[in-house]
Amino acid sequence: MIALQAISKTYPGQSAPAVRELDLDVPDGSIVMLVGPSGCGKTTTLKMMNRLIEPTSGRILLDGEDVTGVDGDALRRRIGYVIQQVGLFPHFTIADNIAVVPRILGWERKRIAARVDELLHLVGLEPHDYRHRYPRQLSGGQQQRIGVARGLAADPSVMLMDEPFGAIDPITRDRLQDEFLEIQRQIAKTICFVTHDLTEAVKLGDRIAVFGPGGVLEQYDTPEQVLTHPANDFVAEFVGSGAAVRRLSLLELSRVQLEEMSLDGAGSRNGHPTYLADAAGRALSWSYLPGVTEMPPLVTVPLSGTVYDAVDVMLEARTPLVAVVDDQERPQGALRWDALVRELPTKRRRP
Repeated sequence: MIALQAISKTYPGQSAPAVRELDLDVPDGSIVMLVGPSGCGKTTTLKMMNRLIEPTSGRILLDGEDVTGVDGDALRRRIGYVIQQVGLFPHFTIADNIAVVPRILGWERKRIAARVDELLHLVGLEPHDYRHRYPRQLSGGQQQRIGVARGLAADPSVMLMDEPFGAIDPITRDRLQDEFLEIQRQIAKTICFVTHDLTEAVKLGDRIAVFGPGGVLEQYDTPEQVLTHPANDFVAEFVGSGAAVRRLSLLELSRVQLEEMSLDGAGSRNGHPTYLADAAGRALSWSYLPGVTEMPPLVTVPLSGTVYDAVDVMLEARTPLVAVVDDQERPQGALRWDALVRELPTKRRRP
């Protein structure tokens, strides 16, 4: 884990600190998003963690070790770092870019080659096709993936990311966010991630640190708590309108009490939706909906998704309900639009 203890930074010639008496614990294996208005100390805080910027006062602990006074270069080799501009060396191949830190650490050539191929697979790029290319031959999204791979090259326990998806178009950005979450599920790094986008913070973060002017930490909590229970007026204004909609992306369908639905012919129509299915049990169409004479199309959303995903599907298909399905596309229940305008009943998350 990372722990910042009473960390402050005052730049030369400035009377007011950029970061003031900051205490912040980043739990092992979690993603902590640093958000706030421009100039509030987010990037300064991130760079103090690997001492690209030296703190004026306070302590930095990495897995319990005080690294405030250790050699900065040695510290940075233990911490992955990914930035918005990617910073790939244009005259290096993709493989050479990924291998920079392992080479500095003296890894053997075979180990480096194996690690490069492993990371290219991890970020969804085929090693045979991309290993020998140069950065100019890649799209912006592909370059950003290489930036993430390079940050992971030496298998650091900690990753620092400074708006890594900020310069990417919205469609590619959304896809990279999904891929990033999938990678994190596989490798479980401790990640500090600076963003100016609250929606991105809510989607990616286990916890959100909201910074205010002067580098003051205004609130540090789960995304749901930040959205629904702002600590003060500053956080409430920063969150702004739309918090209820953003909260839908936090509600997992696996935690929502879904309406019962049954296979047509399997029993009487007891006031619940019934459906027709194929031989594999996948729902094909509605056969009965209480109070409905003209059947809407049957559309599905995976149980692994969120209520936000379900709303998106309903709006796209212009239907008042969706069938929630498992990995084999077998229905697990239905979610109706009118349930969304009431308080959604949710199951208690198991400890």
